[in-house]
Amino acid sequence: MYPIADNEADRLKALRDLHIMATEPEPEFDAICRTATALFGMPISYVSLIEENHQWFKAKCGLDQDGTEREGAFCNYAILSDAVFVVEDAREDERFRDAPLVSQSPWVRFYAGAPLYAENGLRVGILCVLDVVPRQFTDEDCARLRDLASVVSAQLTLQRAKSQLREREAHYRLLADNTSDMVVWATLDTVRRYVSPAVRTLLGYEPEELIGTKPLDQVHPDDLEAFRKLLRDIGEGRLERVVARQRYRRKDGSWVWVEAIFNVTFDADGIRRTGYVAAVRDITERKEAEHRIAHMARHDALTDLANRTLFHERLAQEIAMTRRRARGFAVLCLDLDRFKAVNDTLGHQAGDALLRTVAERLRSVVRSEDTVARIGGDEFMIIQTGPVVASSVRTLARRIIETISNPIDVDGDAIAVGVSLGIAIAPQDGLDGDKLCRNADIALFEAKNAGRNTFRFYEAGMSFGTTMRDCADAESATRGPSLR
Repeated sequence: MYPIADNEADRLKALRDLHIMATEPEPEFDAICRTATALFGMPISYVSLIEENHQWFKAKCGLDQDGTEREGAFCNYAILSDAVFVVEDAREDERFRDAPLVSQSPWVRFYAGAPLYAENGLRVGILCVLDVVPRQFTDEDCARLRDLASVVSAQLTLQRAKSQLREREAHYRLLADNTSDMVVWATLDTVRRYVSPAVRTLLGYEPEELIGTKPLDQVHPDDLEAFRKLLRDIGEGRLERVVARQRYRRKDGSWVWVEAIFNVTFDADGIRRTGYVAAVRDITERKEAEHRIAHMARHDALTDLANRTLFHERLAQEIAMTRRRARGFAVLCLDLDRFKAVNDTLGHQAGDALLRTVAERLRSVVRSEDTVARIGGDEFMIIQTGPVVASSVRTLARRIIETISNPIDVDGDAIAVGVSLGIAIAPQDGLDGDKLCRNADIALFEAKNAGRNTFRFYEAGMSFGTTMRDCADAESATRGPSLR
């Protein structure tokens, strides 16, 4: 018998509330599976949604099955924890050696799965990668798989939003003339001649209030020019059917994202254009979900700082700016001192709370144009945008050390940790992203070797060399969080 989560009933309800089981394949999910196989160099990946007695594959790559029974499945163990679940050799693991995917085609040997979450935080499925040979999975691999899983979770949330939107639209169709959409008929000069009752819900007006008005009167200033061009193209015969998305101002002054589908109308002979019909619907939830997906793909789930992806995007932008304007900038590599001991002695929840506080403190000492990123574990990176000089970078480093050194309250315990920093300055230390990060990392090890809770600038001739060995000795000597 496979293990069952304590919150299984709640988990199953959250899964069913997504209204996604047994739905048609969707390119967004399939693309993530293809990305996972390419990223990890493995032949199989699938998105598994775990029902009461079976798992169903919403998306898959390199696998023929649409799902399996839960008995003997890897997912039974992967769904129990927030951590990435790894089986390096399934044939050597008594829990899985007789599982269908292991004992039959495709003869799986390796498995790694990261949990997927519903909007309420309950685990509802797994994004996994599999191989037919045993292999190892590094911490960095786990972080990458979690990043991909966060995108799938966001897509599940979007699916729920879409499902709710479809349900509302079906309800509105029963109440409105024909549809929940605001239906508008206008002449070619864009003057509205008919507005359906759904306008009350969408924009807060009575239909009669908008008769004789033009859509440009209510479009957001940032969307105005593009929308004006679209209406001109319709009026001058360059477009007959088009979809536009823009913000409309409601009667109360607030803004709503809408999708308008325009179709040109013709006279009875089908020759002369007479105007257009537009079906206008609220897509605010979709826009918000798209924004959440974009945000989650580029931000750390624990601290909401930039993640590795966004950090490297910003770094590339700063390098390009430096090349155009010949201005310098700084890359700071940060590592917390004694953080491992916090996890070991007080647990991971305390460690997570500490990391969130550190993130808030780092945000407080940088400028809005600077970038603070959590790269993994207790490692952070900062881009101090240019132009910079050594003195301004030195001032920032000292402020960071001073701010992080203040005791952090975690469940009543005052925990004192330190921070060591390595600094590389462009262009003198390089104008290649990888080189700048590596040089900042080398300087970080020099800082740790110098006694920790300090900073070092990269200097030509520095290398990891014996520094890594010396830092390991220092780590041993300073092990243990300071409780005050």
